[in-house]
Amino acid sequence: MAKSTLLKVEGLEVSFGNPSSSVVHGVSFELKSGEILALVGESGSGKSITCSALAGLLPPGGHITSGRCEHVPSGELWARADSDFRAPLGRGLSLVFQDPMSSLNPSMRVGWQVAESIIVHQGASKSDARVAATRLLDEVEIPAPAEAFDKYPHELSGGQKQRIMIALALAAKPEVLIADEPTTALDATVQKSILALLAKLQKERGMGVLFITHDLDVVGAIADRVLVMKKGTIVEAGEVAAVLENPQHPYTQALLNARNLARFEDAGFSPDVLIDAREVTKTFGDFTAIDGVSLSICKGERIGLIGESGSGKSTLGRMLIGMLAPTSGAIAFDGIPVDPNHRASMDALRKRAQLVFQDPYSALNPKLTVGSALREVLQHNGASHSDAASGAVRLLEEVGLQASDAEKYPGEFSGGQRQRIVIARALAVEPEFLVLDESVAALDVQIQRDILNLLADVGQKRALTYLFISHDLDVVASFCNRLIILQNGRVVERGETAQILQHPSEAYTAELLASRPKNLR
Repeated sequence: MAKSTLLKVEGLEVSFGNPSSSVVHGVSFELKSGEILALVGESGSGKSITCSALAGLLPPGGHITSGRCEHVPSGELWARADSDFRAPLGRGLSLVFQDPMSSLNPSMRVGWQVAESIIVHQGASKSDARVAATRLLDEVEIPAPAEAFDKYPHELSGGQKQRIMIALALAAKPEVLIADEPTTALDATVQKSILALLAKLQKERGMGVLFITHDLDVVGAIADRVLVMKKGTIVEAGEVAAVLENPQHPYTQALLNARNLARFEDAGFSPDVLIDAREVTKTFGDFTAIDGVSLSICKGERIGLIGESGSGKSTLGRMLIGMLAPTSGAIAFDGIPVDPNHRASMDALRKRAQLVFQDPYSALNPKLTVGSALREVLQHNGASHSDAASGAVRLLEEVGLQASDAEKYPGEFSGGQRQRIVIARALAVEPEFLVLDESVAALDVQIQRDILNLLADVGQKRALTYLFISHDLDVVASFCNRLIILQNGRVVERGETAQILQHPSEAYTAELLASRPKNLR
């Protein structure tokens, strides 16, 4: 039975400011009932702007300059140029965003956030809305939904918060659901469960789903058809299997090739131990985050620390460089005890070990130019004003940026460029050891590859040692010579990368490997 058309988008153009310089160019497509249509492309390709235009959620200054979007069953125009159309949100269309923490009210219980949407969109009473919201929490597979109703967002895991966002979207009983990168920041097993949930709900409710992503593995796992977008234009479209198996456009081919992560050349490492941790434990009240972990890292190694959200990866990484004190156990850096309570030793350690965060935007001061941020670090490290100025330029050029970028602010850069800036800032103190905490998790595949290439080049030139914290086995396995698998604060497996990928000895490692999107179908 042929699927009916839900949405028909024709010649959509979106501009900011000057109507002649559009960021979305003549986009046309149809969304069928009961299908998942993936919109894929790199950061800045225009995918999210396209969907924001359809939902009436364009940022300030953005407007549709031509084209239209028709809700075919009703004949109603959901979007068109130069009109004061009423945004279709809550009237047949709902959205699920990438970051649930920025979308959920931190001071309001999650159940009432869902219930409020039911009251607004369905006109239900407060008591009926509570019953319906609890039913929705059960439908999106929140454990113990009646108890979860009264929890606050911070009491839930990342995957559970994303399920709450899906419940919020379903509260309006949408015919069309737009899911904007809903699994990008989730670990492999949680991502698998969220994708399975979305596919199940779409089939049960007969929704049309527009799924925005930069990950072609996810496309292959969940979508029926795919649109490939580059610089605001759809360059390829078709059934998922046909596009992924036989891509016609060079850009689609490049996206697929970028995900085929070949092993980075191993630069070799010294037998000398740089980091040595013995029976390290970290507790927070009654909760044990790290439980008796021992490990060693040799100079020049690239170690991958893998595990699901909440496994203790970030806690362990911070303890290794003295940002957190262990509750028990001992850590040594190049033979010197790591003691966060000993200021002199910590001052010395911070010049030798640095942390690169996942979100570069929150790690940079938006009111400081990037040159000022780098000069500040260099001068704190003893450089004169003139040496700091020239040093900042050298650092920017070393990470693939330009001297003129020194006078720009963080908001003027893309996500990948900001990640290069925080890497430059970490390198400013001439460290020997970098802890990279999910530092490419939110980047699209081509930019991930560029950042890994940069880290490999810089690491070889500077003889750096890396601890790469991640939930993405594919990325880490391409970069690291050894892997350490962490589960519930304990090391469950460790060894050479190739050995673990080909012959995992623990069921948990095998589960992580099987959870990657490319293995979902």
